[in-house]
Amino acid sequence: MSMVGNSNGDESNDEKEKKEILQCMECFNRLFVVAYFSVQLYYEKYILKQPRMDSKQSTKAWI
Repeated sequence: MSMVGNSNGDESNDEKEKKEILQCMECFNRLFVVAYFSVQLYYEKYILKQPRMDSKQSTKAWI
């Protein structure tokens, strides 16, 4: 009877470990999404540049 109690206890520990692992994975996924969007915003703001208007073009033609 004590073995049955231990196996139930082991299963609950296994379930707790699985829940902790899933929580860690969810946290990592959220962190990954935030990092991805931060890199994307940085890229769009500082690296991806639009061409400047040439002096040959008028403002209306460039727009």
